[in-house]
Amino acid sequence: MESNKESDAVLAAVNPLLGCGVFVFLKMPNFWSVLKSPEPPECNALGKEEVKGGFRWVMSGFMHALLLNEEKQLAYPLFVEAKEFRNDSQPLGFIKTRLQKLEEKNRIVERKQLRVNGHEAVCSMWMSRKRIVLRRKEAILVNLECVTYCSFTKRLLLFRIQSSHVKGFMEDLEKILSILSSATCHA
Repeated sequence: MESNKESDAVLAAVNPLLGCGVFVFLKMPNFWSVLKSPEPPECNALGKEEVKGGFRWVMSGFMHALLLNEEKQLAYPLFVEAKEFRNDSQPLGFIKTRLQKLEEKNRIVERKQLRVNGHEAVCSMWMSRKRIVLRRKEAILVNLECVTYCSFTKRLLLFRIQSSHVKGFMEDLEKILSILSSATCHA
């Protein structure tokens, strides 16, 4: 019998000078987890206030992780980036420009609106081709990019997933979107 237990995951970084900072908290469905990537996170700035729990939000930086579907034994590389904005109108321009660049560069297959911790988020999905190093053939990749702005912490969060497991990704798309929409970006 399958239980619908969710687990909590944290995407965090440690800077030797600034201390521990959190990008987001995620709710992971049953049989899903987050694995730390071997690539170290980069934390350029932390928020001023310490949040309940003794951490500060990452205001500027990025990190890589793996979303793992344990049931299917599939891993999806996840890239998370935080950008600080002091003016609430600036991130809207950034998002608009980002979407225009994606449309010019790629053929957007699907665009969805999500709610992330009470904020509007725009998710774009497209297909691309990439030549695999040391192989002669190209791989077809599915790409998902979700961007949202948290007006409480004054930071823009960008989530990007790219996978060559197109069939598995499309089957897991709703779970992946539910994980992204569960992100806690402010306390």
